[in-house]
Amino acid sequence: MEIIELDASVEVRGDRVLVVGHSLTQLSRGLEPREQVVLRTADADHYAAQVRTIEFELEDTIYTFDVGPRLPENLALERVNGLDAEVHDLSLHELVDLLGELRNHAS
Repeated sequence: MEIIELDASVEVRGDRVLVVGHSLTQLSRGLEPREQVVLRTADADHYAAQVRTIEFELEDTIYTFDVGPRLPENLALERVNGLDAEVHDLSLHELVDLLGELRNHAS
């Protein structure tokens, strides 16, 4: 899993879907459809996300992300480093994801 550092011009707060050009990230590789990622804003906020679609343009690759819940930094780093049931509280991660889903359905 990758942490995607977003350019300061990209705002995530409150969005459920985010469209971002590869050039506005600091990725060293392209992403795959349905890949799970963590988005990190210029304000150091972290969000769980999944690649919904990828479009190729002449000058850039465009990713559409389904944005999940906002994550505290420690949970974001745990996800990126790989969750291990013997080390991490997986129920906490599941609860955060569930709260994110409920938020999206309530809006």
